[in-house]
Amino acid sequence: MITRWGQGTRYGLEIAPDLLTLVRIRGRGRRRVMTGWWTHPLPPGLLRLSPIEPNITDQAEFGRAISAVLQGNRVGPVSVALPDPVARVVLFDVARLPSQANDLIQLVRWHLEKTFSVELPSAHFVHQRFRRSDGEPGHRMLASSIDQRVLTQYEQVLLQAGLEPRVIDLATFHRFNLYRLQMAHLAKPEHHFMFLAVTGASLTVMIFESGTPAYVRIKGTRKPLVGPEAVYRILDEVELSLNAYGKEKDLSRVTHLFVSAVGASDELPDRLAARFHLTARVLGAEDVLLDGMEAIPPPELASGAGALGAAVER
Repeated sequence: MITRWGQGTRYGLEIAPDLLTLVRIRGRGRRRVMTGWWTHPLPPGLLRLSPIEPNITDQAEFGRAISAVLQGNRVGPVSVALPDPVARVVLFDVARLPSQANDLIQLVRWHLEKTFSVELPSAHFVHQRFRRSDGEPGHRMLASSIDQRVLTQYEQVLLQAGLEPRVIDLATFHRFNLYRLQMAHLAKPEHHFMFLAVTGASLTVMIFESGTPAYVRIKGTRKPLVGPEAVYRILDEVELSLNAYGKEKDLSRVTHLFVSAVGASDELPDRLAARFHLTARVLGAEDVLLDGMEAIPPPELASGAGALGAAVER
């Protein structure tokens, strides 16, 4: 039974092309405990991911799937993780942030429009700030935009199901924030590392310098990169990202590669380590600072880590 949102209770929902995952977290004193994990499969073709066109091919069927994962109960406020390919993403530096929220949104909009040579008159913008790795004053901004035509479809179905979407961001960014402290700890003292997220929708590579994002690449996938047969393709995609990053940066400073991958082959971390001469690690329950995680099998955690990160972040 899923209870209503209460003090110290948080929900996260991850929407993937083939699966819905809902997670509940409760605060108990100074501890946070994962107390609920529910999934519901989605049929092929129900979601057709695009950054510019509506994604849901049958809103009624998608609504029934949302109701199914809720088990008939009204959850209320929820943080949502959407598939990476629905958004545009950009990194940029700013010496001084505007003091007004609307001015900051306009700054983010300008950088996205300039980078992608498009106009974004109606979009949902999300940003996260980091200290600059070059020691200069100001911030490094990781920003994304989701077209309102795309977002409205999801919001309409969620609201009709009794959910109140409060935070909406990309699944990889929720995953990164879930594991951020642990990755920084393991990559001490330089904090130069990679984060590889493989889901049913995409392969996303993020490279960090001193804990600050320096490179982001999202590669949409038409079919999931799962099992042993996908290992070589994943390796090739990682190499493409490293080559692009290495044109302007020193690859030798990157020491660790952290992986959150749906359906990953057991051989993937060893293959990554051997090919790129990095310390490769698949992130799991032991890397999450929550009680109750031992009940979630590794494959389920890999599939729903975006929902977990969304619940933790809110």
